Amino acid sequence: MPNRKKAKPMKRVTITVDPDDYETLDQLARRSDVSASWLIRRSMREFLERHGEDRRIEVRPGREVA
Repeated sequence: MPNRKKAKPMKRVTITVDPDDYETLDQLARRSDVSASWLIRRSMREFLERHGEDRRIEVRPGREVA
């Protein structure tokens, strides 16, 4: 029998995105045969691996900051 760790329960997050960005994301997800949610989770994990230890991230002028 395989030794599997119990999966942690997922947390739900609601975000608001630009419609054009979502359309591009959705098209990429469809072409890759994954869900938009999966693609967002993977992107977030890659971002956190890159910046997780940082105390700050660089915010470039001209980019929307909420």
